[in-house]
Amino acid sequence: MKNQTRVRSRKLYEMWPAATAAALVAVSALAPHSNPAFASTKNLDVAPIYESFEKVPLKPLSDGNVDDTTGSLLEEIDRLATLEPMSGGVSIESSVIATELEFSEELAQAGAPTRRRVPRKKGTPPSAGARPNQRGRTPADPRVSAILREEERGRQAVRRNDYYEASKIFFGLLDREKNPQRLLQIRFILGRTLQELKLHQVSAFPYYEIIRSEGKTNPKNRYVRQALERLTVAGDSLESDILLNYAVKQIAEEDFPASNRDMLYFRRGEVRYRDGNFIEAARELNRVRSNSSFYNRARYQLALSLVEANQLDKAEQVFGALAETSSDAGVTNKSRVNALMGRARVLYQRKMYPEAIDAYREIPRDTEQWHDSLFESTWALLQDGRFRSALSNFHSLHSQFYDDFYQPESLLLRSIVYHYICRYDEMETTLGLFERVYGPVQRDLRNTLTSTSPSSAVSLYREVRRIDESFADIKRSDKKQRQSKYTLQVPFLVARQVLREGDVRRALAYIRNLEAERTRIAQAPPTWRESRVGRYAKRVVDRRLEASQIAAGRLIRRHLERIQADLAGHFEQSGLIRLDMLSGKKEVVKKEIAGKGLNRDQVDDKQDRSFFIQNGYDYWPFKGEFWLDEIGNYHYLGVKACE
Repeated sequence: MKNQTRVRSRKLYEMWPAATAAALVAVSALAPHSNPAFASTKNLDVAPIYESFEKVPLKPLSDGNVDDTTGSLLEEIDRLATLEPMSGGVSIESSVIATELEFSEELAQAGAPTRRRVPRKKGTPPSAGARPNQRGRTPADPRVSAILREEERGRQAVRRNDYYEASKIFFGLLDREKNPQRLLQIRFILGRTLQELKLHQVSAFPYYEIIRSEGKTNPKNRYVRQALERLTVAGDSLESDILLNYAVKQIAEEDFPASNRDMLYFRRGEVRYRDGNFIEAARELNRVRSNSSFYNRARYQLALSLVEANQLDKAEQVFGALAETSSDAGVTNKSRVNALMGRARVLYQRKMYPEAIDAYREIPRDTEQWHDSLFESTWALLQDGRFRSALSNFHSLHSQFYDDFYQPESLLLRSIVYHYICRYDEMETTLGLFERVYGPVQRDLRNTLTSTSPSSAVSLYREVRRIDESFADIKRSDKKQRQSKYTLQVPFLVARQVLREGDVRRALAYIRNLEAERTRIAQAPPTWRESRVGRYAKRVVDRRLEASQIAAGRLIRRHLERIQADLAGHFEQSGLIRLDMLSGKKEVVKKEIAGKGLNRDQVDDKQDRSFFIQNGYDYWPFKGEFWLDEIGNYHYLGVKACE
């Protein structure tokens, strides 16, 4: 890299003026044999960034503190006592258990046992001392009395915050109660006690049973609204898109507590965005109040919705305002950095390339997004005709510090820039680097996908999960250690790229939340674990984990197949670029034979170190050694070698 010089900049200084309009056209249209993907303006996707925002802590389920929560549960039990118990019923084991949370399959339901009514002889008086109530059932009925005693035990357990005991009691009441209205209340109370134990996944099924009952035996019952509210909270806690989509699409705003409506607006906006209804998504997200813990995420999602709706000027304003309001939290605050990235991308899409370049330069170096900003700003530099600055960025991107980043496109783009300035030696070196790095990646990826059958999605999930959990150790190891110690099925470069996908991150977060519930179940008191509700809870979580791991594995496989197809296209592009390079070399040789060789002196051949110091730089010629504190400060000093 004799033409590369590392320059520690103290002021903004472009060493090569902006290219002419003709040169700019040359960047946008490649040679005739080039891949069409490079023949048009690069369209940067304004999408959510990897781990964009930290999880927002949930507010309490009630409007107040724990005492208020306990009080509300006791009020539900009081309401339960106003309805008369009835003996008989259906078994919770058969009416609630579901194997798939997607609710695409019917819950297994057992019919209520038929009780043969024994007719009383005419004239036989009721039991002595008993007064029949308005339904004709006596309070002295031992089955009714037993149910009432259990309810009182549940009340006392709730009063002393013993939700393990309370959940056991109300779970047991489900298969003893036949009164439909009381059964709904018992299900709701059971869900509340399970949520107090932070078993959100387990609590989802009693709530779902309440929701399913609407329009059947209990049209428009009051507990449907409350169950939808609690199901939304459970989905938010689990980070489950399925639960949230189901609940948010059915609940009415007026039925949701005012204290949690910001969460409802935010989740509604997310659902509308995923459905492609960007205008409605923007309206919902814009309703989140500024004092809400969901505000920053809502504003970011609002800006994305505006981008998709082609309201780029408004999107830029939202991104800029979010960056400004988040600046008090620090330069590297995630909300601020993500907003800056979003604004830079919008400026690029608006073809405001100088402004986009300046916006990208605001991204702090010590953040996850800096590497992406460096690459994306390179496209803006090329569109602005600043080839030398683009090559300077490429030198940083392709340093040894970023060997583990999946970036085949950047190597091809660098070779294309060399082609336009007729630097064929550097061009060949770059193409050789591309083939050395991504040839083995393509081979290993092909072997992984051909040796892994579609039915073994769990093995792909476990492999990517293992890489995710050992990421720091694998990154520190060299390639030989990775093969001997970790024996990776999926190439590390590719696994890292897959782990940056938002849907994969959400799937892994949901699985981790399920695992946390399984741990809480395992750490519960033995008497609760071995009870019917404990065994039921374990079965629910185990089944959801199994299904979620299969779904995550299939999702990962789809991403791997997409990367494999993209990589095949990149190698085809590499071959076409190499043909153009050979053609260019041929023309150079012809000119040299004809005595018309070009002068290839470097631009800095007649300049000493003092020249650069006087212009605001500390200057050292690059001699093949990279330093971390100089990444991003390299400047290409070579000149155009074309005639």
